[in-house]
Amino acid sequence: MSCNTEKKTNKSIWFILATLVIGGLLGMLVSFGVAVGVHETSGEKFCTVCHTMQPMADAYRADVHGGNNSKGIKADCVACHLPHDGLAKYLFAKAQTGLHDFRVQNFGDLDSIDWEAKRKHAKNFVYDSGCMSCHVNLREATTSDPKAFIAHKEYFEKRTDKKCVECHKNVGHHVLGDYIKK
Repeated sequence: MSCNTEKKTNKSIWFILATLVIGGLLGMLVSFGVAVGVHETSGEKFCTVCHTMQPMADAYRADVHGGNNSKGIKADCVACHLPHDGLAKYLFAKAQTGLHDFRVQNFGDLDSIDWEAKRKHAKNFVYDSGCMSCHVNLREATTSDPKAFIAHKEYFEKRTDKKCVECHKNVGHHVLGDYIKK
């Protein structure tokens, strides 16, 4: 092998290594940026920037899921309002919901929104996968309480299509109806 060919091979190896290192660093930087962006747009602070969400924010703060509990634990908005059964599904729903809310907030007729009527369709924007990502031990926790176990039995046995929020109507937003009326 000639000296010239050897130099070209060495340059090619260094170019490939440099490309991999720079690409890896850029990939990590973009991933970190996306993770921070997803986190920062997931909670009450961001989700209630729009004044139309004020009743939901007030009701959320009055609920155990909003931190009104002895331990001060909070569930972020996305814990309930986004699916938790896959990263792609989660990110797609987050983007879709965010774009919808942006469009309605900036171009919609906000006074025509019937929040009470929307509550009847909560099963369409509250995900069981979100409930179960926090309440992973629900089955075991209810076995010692016959009343609670019987209430959840059909759900555990997958003999019902009911969603968590269809039985737990005020979950996440304590007495939301009272806040909507204000």
